[in-house]
Amino acid sequence: MTFDAIIIGAGHNGLVTACYLAKAGLKTLVLERREIVGGGAVTEEFHPEFKCSTLEHSAGPLAPQVVNDLNLQQHGLQFITPEVRVLGLTTDDRS
Repeated sequence: MTFDAIIIGAGHNGLVTACYLAKAGLKTLVLERREIVGGGAVTEEFHPEFKCSTLEHSAGPLAPQVVNDLNLQQHGLQFITPEVRVLGLTTDDRS
């Protein structure tokens, strides 16, 4: 089997790139070493019943053009913005 493009890594950037290439008509293969795709956009359990997004805090916002181009909201994308973004606990009872 032959491909026009091979993307190494199924993180959010690799998946977006693969989608644009496929929409352009290129036969695209995405390779990922992990059992889960999404890279920094993945929510993982780090302790029983405690989950958090791996790198979302540093990935930056998703470009509105990408959301529109790939119809992500029609595929279930939902943006969640919690009231508290950061909490820093201190030893003097302040936070």
